[in-house]
Amino acid sequence: MSRQQCVVFDLDDTLVASDSFARLLKHLLRRSPLRLVLVALTAPAWLLLGARSTSRLHAERVVVWAATVGLHPHRFQAVVRDFAAEHAGDDGGRRIDVTVQRLKEHLAAEDRVIIATACAEPLAREICRTLGLLNVEIVASTFTTHRWRLPHAVRARGHRKVQALVEAGIDLPVDHAYSDSLSDLPLLQAARTAHLVRPSKRHLPVLRRELGQDVEVIR
Repeated sequence: MSRQQCVVFDLDDTLVASDSFARLLKHLLRRSPLRLVLVALTAPAWLLLGARSTSRLHAERVVVWAATVGLHPHRFQAVVRDFAAEHAGDDGGRRIDVTVQRLKEHLAAEDRVIIATACAEPLAREICRTLGLLNVEIVASTFTTHRWRLPHAVRARGHRKVQALVEAGIDLPVDHAYSDSLSDLPLLQAARTAHLVRPSKRHLPVLRRELGQDVEVIR
């Protein structure tokens, strides 16, 4: 019997195109002129905070608050569910079929499959459900909504994503890691075999230099 492999997939621009949580926020803002006003009024705060990497998460929390303030958690979850169904659905969705199929092949081989993403956990879980990925583990950015207060959030990005995997009990190195992003270089380097999914022309030379010229590139 072959050994069960541990396989990690990024979500955004790996299984679905674009930044899913950013698109959700835009969706919420377009639905409410009042929320757009709040974003404009709070712009001095989040622009100042966002200018520094050490406070960028606080800037994101302010924008998320403006986009979600007043929403009951149950209502927010319903919005997330509807958005995910459209965002990753069969009809006009943004799923990347080639990597979704590759993930399902790993599941069919009874590999341990983890989705590791900077996307907020509630949205990541709904997107995976829409994609039919019911037997995967999810390691995502934590995101807890409060109806009136700033949301609580911890980003799983870059080195922090690898740390989140370790905290979830996943031993490194993993066997395979799939991602599009230079920010996921720590994850790709923490895999025995790295796979690049539609990397940008600007990032591809850097990723090949760090991972080897023979790294698989999935188009």
